[in-house]
Amino acid sequence: MTIRKVLTTPDKKLRSRSRELTMPEMKSAKTKELITDIYETLNDGEYGVGMSAIQVGEPLAITVVMIRPTPNRPNLNYYNQVYFNLKILKTFGEKKPMWEGCCSVLDDNGNLLYAKVPRYERIKVKYCNEIGEICTATVDGFLAHVLQHEIDHINGILFTDLIPITNIVSQEEYRKAQKSGY
Repeated sequence: MTIRKVLTTPDKKLRSRSRELTMPEMKSAKTKELITDIYETLNDGEYGVGMSAIQVGEPLAITVVMIRPTPNRPNLNYYNQVYFNLKILKTFGEKKPMWEGCCSVLDDNGNLLYAKVPRYERIKVKYCNEIGEICTATVDGFLAHVLQHEIDHINGILFTDLIPITNIVSQEEYRKAQKSGY
């Protein structure tokens, strides 16, 4: 188990498209080790709830979601899932903004940056799970928001690409906004 270095902007690798894995690759010891490392890397930080392999320099369509209470969202329920080759099949309704940050998008002092990013509240996704089953699921709320963020990573897109730069705020400004109910 290794805590991996998380790539941050402006690293060009973050802009690359991740490739899908074959079934043998999904089940390989190397992939299992990478997944364990991603869990360890997420666990090392207090804010992250999801991470794609590209964020640790591996251009593979692997996403680890580890939702847990964070200082910014203390009421979250625990949820762990590994997604291979994650894709959106269908979106529902209008996009609604929700606060998000990213451990790959930091300010000059190494602090997370935040913005309200419009995402669909409900999506239908297709993926392979850790035992190689092809799955579809319709998810909503926070999980839908997290999956859309991670799918963007797989496609070389950062949340800062989806909003005007003037909407990006510091960690301190984000905390003030949270306290004021914004």
